[in-house]
Amino acid sequence: MIKREKIYFLSDLHLKLDKKAGTVSAKETLLKFLDSIPDDAKEIVLLGDIFDFWYEWVHVIPAYHFDIFFRLKSLINKNVKVSYLAGNHDFYLGDYLRSEIGINCIENEYVFESGGKKFFSAHGDGLARSDGGYRFLKMILRSKICNFLFRTLIPPDLGICIANFTSKSSRKYRNIDRVKWREEYFEYASSKLKEGYDFAILGHLHLPEITETDNGTYLNTGDWIEYFSYGLFDGVNLTLERFNEKK
Repeated sequence: MIKREKIYFLSDLHLKLDKKAGTVSAKETLLKFLDSIPDDAKEIVLLGDIFDFWYEWVHVIPAYHFDIFFRLKSLINKNVKVSYLAGNHDFYLGDYLRSEIGINCIENEYVFESGGKKFFSAHGDGLARSDGGYRFLKMILRSKICNFLFRTLIPPDLGICIANFTSKSSRKYRNIDRVKWREEYFEYASSKLKEGYDFAILGHLHLPEITETDNGTYLNTGDWIEYFSYGLFDGVNLTLERFNEKK
């Protein structure tokens, strides 16, 4: 029997619902990465913002990126577990991904054990102390009432247009003090390591980082826009890697 130990962590691809050049390049690289996953892989953990927008209406899902879902389904059929944590761009993970693809969809943080190690993982949106406005907005957008109104009153095509516009606007007007946020994310991860976790893994910042502390290891997965970085647990150690499709 194959001994499955490897766990892959990646986030923040922000694949758009169109065929723009940047999206095509990022998606092709992701498909090559998924094809390179070996048979001894145990799990792939997607830490949010894989898509720039994802939403499931009652009878409709976005008509893009089915080649990605096909690759994920193929891995699942090979007994590779795929877990998908909600990000701030793809926070509504519905029944299609669960029932049709077989993805383990998680709304908030993902806590698990493997190889005798304890893992804490989350997308990381709203963790910065200075991001209070977003935390309030997050509470509204993820409420049952807001989801009900969006699903019943907004036609899918219009909903996707609205999502694309707001996504562009949020990037244009968002001003992040990345040095300060990086420090605050490290502080948050350190608090989780002090609770007894061996590894604390976050995304959202688009800045790859791995730091050893006295209590464990903090890893930020970075992104697949600039860095194509990901975390890899080999059964013993957690490392920060960068995908090179030419290998």
